[in-house]
Amino acid sequence: MERGGYYSVDSLSGVYALVVADVRDTQAMLRAVLEYCGALVATADTAEAALASMKQVKPDVLVVSLALPHDDALRLLRAVRALKPEEGGTVPVVALSEGALEPRGPRFSVYLSQPFDPWELCRTISTLVLVG
Repeated sequence: MERGGYYSVDSLSGVYALVVADVRDTQAMLRAVLEYCGALVATADTAEAALASMKQVKPDVLVVSLALPHDDALRLLRAVRALKPEEGGTVPVVALSEGALEPRGPRFSVYLSQPFDPWELCRTISTLVLVG
């Protein structure tokens, strides 16, 4: 994989990403970027939908918009961290925030400010999931 530039279409090959955002355009844009880099992508628009999806298939990474209404992003992270590791409790969680500040409460694995560089997102996920 190339550092600092464009990623190849297979740089996230085999990575299963669950995107959680309540805005359909955000979901579609994140899906397009991640699928371009080879990831398998599912989407959810609420914490409940994301947790239901995780019961079916454990993702390798969660990409969560902090703009979810009613503190859904923080509720989701708390619920995920309460799961057993084999259920996805240790999955890396990338938070997409509107501002530069990290929210109080449970810790996400990584924070990216929006608008974000799509290739930075792919590199970040690659580092979290494939490199370790």
